Amino acid sequence: MNKEAYLNELLQYLKQLSPAERKDILADYMEHFEQAELSGRTEEEVILKLGEPKLVAREVLAQSQIQKAGQSPSLPNVTKAVMATVSLGLFNLIIVFLPFVASLLVLAGLYGFSLFLIISPILLIIQHQSVSILIHDFFLMLGLVGAGLLLMVGALKVTGLYYKLVITV
Repeated sequence: MNKEAYLNELLQYLKQLSPAERKDILADYMEHFEQAELSGRTEEEVILKLGEPKLVAREVLAQSQIQKAGQSPSLPNVTKAVMATVSLGLFNLIIVFLPFVASLLVLAGLYGFSLFLIISPILLIIQHQSVSILIHDFFLMLGLVGAGLLLMVGALKVTGLYYKLVITV
């Protein structure tokens, strides 16, 4: 997507606003692209930083409703402002927060499983309490500990990548 396509899509979502408001908003976002061009950034980088036009439009429409409710606090204006804010919050909850929590749970499960593999020989010793079975299952226990250690190292690497991805973006 390029600048023109982004701005056209944004305007399509902002049809609820008056032409003067749309013109002001379009000028603001064109200024974002111009400033980025002066600083040497590409249009794609600006688009990634701004976010999807649909989400940007929702935020702009919510701000517009809040301003209208502040200027003339009637029941319909306040209700529209509250509904716009709640819908934006629900969108962020579904699109941003739930995948974030799910990815954290996957990482926690990875750590838990690797820890279980590492301590599984101890559980095997407690279960069998016989030296002859321990000698027989020695390589099994060694393999489980090795797999657990490899999985733990992998989990640490994935956590480092995840941290960089989440914090630096």
